[in-house]
Order: sequence, then C-alpha cells, then structure tokens
Amino acid sequence: MSRAVGVTDLLASAPDWVVAVFALVTQLGDAWFLFGAFSLLYWLGPSRDLLDRPVGATLIGLGLAAVGLTVAAKFLFALPRPPGAGTAAVPPWLPAALGDLYVSAATGDGFGFPSGHALGSTVAYGGLALLADAWDRRRRLLAAGLVAVLVSLSRLVLGVHYLADVLAGMALGVVVLWTALRLTERGRRPGRLFAGAVVVAVVGVGFSLLHAERVEAMAVLGATVGGLLGWRYADGDLVGDRRVVPLPAAGVGLLVAGGLFAGSLAVEPPLPVVFAVNVASVGLVLALPAVAGE
Repeated sequence: MSRAVGVTDLLASAPDWVVAVFALVTQLGDAWFLFGAFSLLYWLGPSRDLLDRPVGATLIGLGLAAVGLTVAAKFLFALPRPPGAGTAAVPPWLPAALGDLYVSAATGDGFGFPSGHALGSTVAYGGLALLADAWDRRRRLLAAGLVAVLVSLSRLVLGVHYLADVLAGMALGVVVLWTALRLTERGRRPGRLFAGAVVVAVVGVGFSLLHAERVEAMAVLGATVGGLLGWRYADGDLVGDRRVVPLPAAGVGLLVAGGLFAGSLAVEPPLPVVFAVNVASVGLVLALPAVAGE
C-alpha cells in the first residue's frame, strides 16, 4: 500500500533557503542532539533547580526507548523512503566547506516507516514539558508541541519521509510517553524505563536479523544496557542528589560519550565492539554524577 498522498511532492518545490532552514530544524530531533542535550540536563539540571536526577535519567531513558522502538519498527515494516531521500542539492550560496555537512543533515537513509525524528521529538520534548520544573506547565507543553511539529514538518520539507511516516511517528511517540510516565511513576523510577528499553532493543535486534543492516540495532541495544547498568550503579547515590558536575568534567564526559557513540556508527567495527562501546558511552553518562559530582 502506498504511503504517498502528495504532501512530500508538494513541498519539494520549496525555495532552497527554506530547505536549508529545515535542515537545521531537523537536528532538534536527531539522536546526537537529544543525547547531548539530555546528558547535560541530567548532569547540570539538578543544581539549577530545572529537574531532579531521577527525572533527568528518565529523559535519557525516554530517548533510548524512542530510538529502540524506531529501529524495531523500521526493521519490522521495512518500508522505503520517498525517491531521492538520499540525495540533496547543495544551495549555491552555501560555502563549499559546508556542502558535505549540509547533505548529511538534509538526507535520510535506511527504512522510512515510522519517522524516528517525529517519534523521538514527540517523546523527548513531551517528556521534558511534563517533567521539568522551568516555566509553567502550559508554556512548556506549547513549546514542546511546537518543536515536535516543526521537526516532523522538516522531514516532509526535506523529502525524506511521507506524511504517513511522521503521523505514525508522532502517534507512537504519544503512546511511548504515556506508557513511560506510568511505568516510571512520572520520573520517580527510571530503572523500569531502562529495563523496558532493553526489551524493545532486543526485539529490534531480532528484527534486524531479517536484513543486512545490524549495526544500528546493536548500537541501540548496547546503549540501553549501558543506561540500565549506569543507573543501577548510581541510583543509591543520586536519588535527591543535587551535587554539581563540574563543567570541565561535563565537557570531557560529553566528548568521550559522544565520540564513542558516533564512532561506533561511523567506523562500523564488529558487532560485539559496537555493543560494548555503546554500553560504555551511555553507562558513563548515567554514572558521571556519582563519580565526579561535587
């Protein structure tokens, strides 16, 4: 059954500057951005009264659950992206040095259903709006909804998803968020969410065996296991904890964890190495306040 209803084709004629803007907007739903932002919130948020440590861990768990479900669903349905999703015309006014970066931001590969950006942004920003303490609840929800809609729209403007993909992603995101909030008692018990994310990731690895591409599924499994182990290590020390993770330690932690995460996907080492590297990456993030907090 075709998922094309003409929306992606209609938006294909957007001016190149509009496409470039949405290539930036789409990064708000990318795994690298959410992983980095939620790691910093987990480390620094409690000392600034933005959230407590279990809530910060829950946000990381939400991101992992969203990625795990995305990978599992994509391998299960194995539906293609729109034609041309893997190519992008670099605007003539863009400096040549940024050409490869632009193409990377404005294209998509792999299977297309559901949209991981739509699912992830709905879960991540929805969770942040419901669990954080900054602003008032109404403004948080409005901001979260706006970001999720813009990220989802960006996938259509860039031509990397059909409308059905992003609608399914957002709907699944709402289900994941509702389930996770009940499972964790609104962020009080993040360990349950990490355990659930591991189960989803195992299912994703199982579905990936039907296809040639298995690195991403193994990376997600490693990340979820790392989250579970890292939180179990730190849990006793961090409930109610407001210790400050020094900025130098946070910077180094972000570089190391992010480098491990990105390197495992870019270099594509043997699958056991991919698994171990991602266990270490996310485990480091969860354990850092217990190790380096002051």
